[in-house]
Amino acid sequence: MSYVSDFLIVALLAGAIATLEAKAQTTTPAIGAAEKCDQFSQSDRRDCVDKMAADSALVLKQAEAKAVAAIAGWDEDDKYTRLAKSRLAASGIAFARFRRAQCAFATSMRGAAAGDSHEISRLACVANMNAARVIDLARETAGLPPK
Repeated sequence: MSYVSDFLIVALLAGAIATLEAKAQTTTPAIGAAEKCDQFSQSDRRDCVDKMAADSALVLKQAEAKAVAAIAGWDEDDKYTRLAKSRLAASGIAFARFRRAQCAFATSMRGAAAGDSHEISRLACVANMNAARVIDLARETAGLPPK
């Protein structure tokens, strides 16, 4: 009896994991700054990802402002809008710290790569993470009922 119940638990967990993996694959945005610039020479590729990183920083600033505006216009008690704004600000600080650490890790995975490979990797990581953050902010604040 115990063997059958163990088998059922394993089967249920495997099914749940497969479902989560399938859902993650369909909801994860395909973001690839480095791949979008692969058509260029190395120096032009660096310029391309540098521009993408700079553009993504501007788009992120706009998304953060939109999120603040959405929360400010949210039909909710002031206590909760203040809390949401405070947590958004804290989240932004934590995101910047995480992005810096994650992109340093991603860059370190280039090993002894030559030329601008490390900086290209870092800039592409920054652009990708900024784009993902923009999507997250939009998702979290979309559909808030206005006052």
